[in-house]
Amino acid sequence: MLNRRHIRTIVVQSIYSNSIESIESKELKYYISKSSSSSLDLFYCIVDYLKEINLFFNNLESQKFSCPFVSNNPYFFFFTKLNANSFKRKQIINWDLNHNYIIEIQDQIFDLNKEFSQLNKNDNKIRLEFFIKCYSEIILNSNLFYEFIEDQNINWVNDFPYVNSYILKNIQKVDLQNPDSFPLPSLFDFHDEIKFGQELFNNVIANYDDLKLKIQGRTPNWDSDRIAKIDYIIIITAIAELIYFSSIPTKVSINEFIDIAKDFSTPSSGKFVNGVLDNIVKDLIEQGLIVKSGRGLIT
Repeated sequence: MLNRRHIRTIVVQSIYSNSIESIESKELKYYISKSSSSSLDLFYCIVDYLKEINLFFNNLESQKFSCPFVSNNPYFFFFTKLNANSFKRKQIINWDLNHNYIIEIQDQIFDLNKEFSQLNKNDNKIRLEFFIKCYSEIILNSNLFYEFIEDQNINWVNDFPYVNSYILKNIQKVDLQNPDSFPLPSLFDFHDEIKFGQELFNNVIANYDDLKLKIQGRTPNWDSDRIAKIDYIIIITAIAELIYFSSIPTKVSINEFIDIAKDFSTPSSGKFVNGVLDNIVKDLIEQGLIVKSGRGLIT
């Protein structure tokens, strides 16, 4: 869930949403781990949401509104058996008080149940297919649910695709009789990724003024103060990674930050960031500031 692309995004987002001066030094050590913790909060909130959907449709069954591909679906029920004691949550949503987010999609779920009604309700392959289709095409496409996620925590918008990929990937591999077959994440599981993010974040904070100087004169037709703030932060963070992480290939760093620019800035930002980094990298290599070492890398 917390891969390096996600961590890079968290670093960029953390710097973008705070003025450098406003971040107290005592907070720096744990800043990225706290931001990463919010991603796991979203995961567990969605797990709770799936539990509540299963319970909601089971209650409808008792009222003679049948939707067996949810109420009797072991893939929905599987989430009710998960118990995450390894992660201390900081944000919990009481879905029992937010049934409107289930009611809003219930007709679509009933329609999907009709599509599957002629298929074998006891075939786990079909049940899994139903779960995946329900989750990816109905739950994730609910504008109301997405707005709710956005309102709860603005960072969750960026975490959303990573969490959803994690759920869909792992539900396909579970042993329905064994709740432990679905890996419940904790921050400890992503120690290396968080350490990378913390080091990247700290290097940007500690060398911010120097990193800014490396952009000057390398943005053709653009003054530094005219560059979109998010593009500026992306470029500065990319330069920090290029200089201070000798084991990460230059092309990897550049491609990662180009993709972040495409996802989080304007349609032309990817091309712009690519052009600027291209100019900067050539100069930094000549100055001996970018030196790569490790297997397959030029020292």
